[in-house]
Amino acid sequence: MKNISKTYAAAAGLAGGILNGIFGAGGGSVTVPLLELGGSDARTSHAVSVAIIFFVSTVTAFGCIFTGHAPFETVKTLLPSGLAGAAAGALILRRTDNDILRRIFGAVLIYSGGRMFFG
Repeated sequence: MKNISKTYAAAAGLAGGILNGIFGAGGGSVTVPLLELGGSDARTSHAVSVAIIFFVSTVTAFGCIFTGHAPFETVKTLLPSGLAGAAAGALILRRTDNDILRRIFGAVLIYSGGRMFFG
């Protein structure tokens, strides 16, 4: 991975954090492409994005639970299967070719964008 300037990295983190804070998701849709523009391969970009979003999501989650927007009982119900899915995803990431990973990520973004746009 090329050395990314601190200003560029801070901008990517800020953009990802804002999206994640507002929508509860989407930070990776900004950080992954920006990291790739900075010279990272797809697998590294996704892994770094996940690591960043972990901390960003933790802050967002506490804020949402504290304000009552995310009822803790619901969070407790979804958490075990979410953690299992995250572990499975990490194993899949490790074994997936960079080109395939980029195509899957692009397809998910297009699908998600279409759902958001067309309702």
